[in-house]
Amino acid sequence: MNMKKLIIAMAMAPFILYSCGIKDENEQLKLQNEELSAELNRAQVGVSTLEQIGVLMDSIDQMRNVIQLDLEAGTSYEDYLEQMEALTQYVSDTEAKLSNLEGQFSETSEKNKAYISTISRLKKDLSVKAKEIEDLRNMVDTYKIENDQLLSMVEIQEAELTDKSLEIERKREELALLENKMVELMTNSQISEADSYYARASAIEEAANRTKLAPKKRKETYTEALELYKKALALGSDQAEQKIKDLEKKI
Repeated sequence: MNMKKLIIAMAMAPFILYSCGIKDENEQLKLQNEELSAELNRAQVGVSTLEQIGVLMDSIDQMRNVIQLDLEAGTSYEDYLEQMEALTQYVSDTEAKLSNLEGQFSETSEKNKAYISTISRLKKDLSVKAKEIEDLRNMVDTYKIENDQLLSMVEIQEAELTDKSLEIERKREELALLENKMVELMTNSQISEADSYYARASAIEEAANRTKLAPKKRKETYTEALELYKKALALGSDQAEQKIKDLEKKI
């Protein structure tokens, strides 16, 4: 009985060994399949991330070109700051995605070399773009400083011009007052001088009226009085006009 069981066991042994071999092979195939699936998933994620990075890189170039065109056409400093903030965010997002992707393919295997090479190239391109953006920022900052200084200088000059204009206006007002004063003084002076001539003419006329026995002398005296009345009239003495008419009849 024992011999029979032994014979049966010996006869089944090859089948058992074959079955075990199939099981081991299935396990290996399962592991390989899981590794391939993981590799495929990682590759898909890598491709998707690279596409996103490509879009971001294009956005960086487009935004930078828009900023440069706006600066040439003329834009406000506030709009420029908003655009630069968006551009900086694009760069930051790209850097983050590259770092994350680099961490996923950091293993030094033949399969990952292509990804590592692409990531390295993209990082260099991004570094160049970041440097160009920084140069643009520095250029605009320099222009702003120069513009602020120019505006400050213009404001100072405008303030000085305003002060000069006010000073000139004050001088004009002072000159006008002086001119009015001079006219007033001259008028008063002429009136005083006219009164003086009129008084002298009246005195001489009175002397002529008292000259009874010397007609020639009296005529000369009237003539002298007449000339003085004429001077008084020229200087503004209205009452001298009638005196002139009267004396002209006497002479």
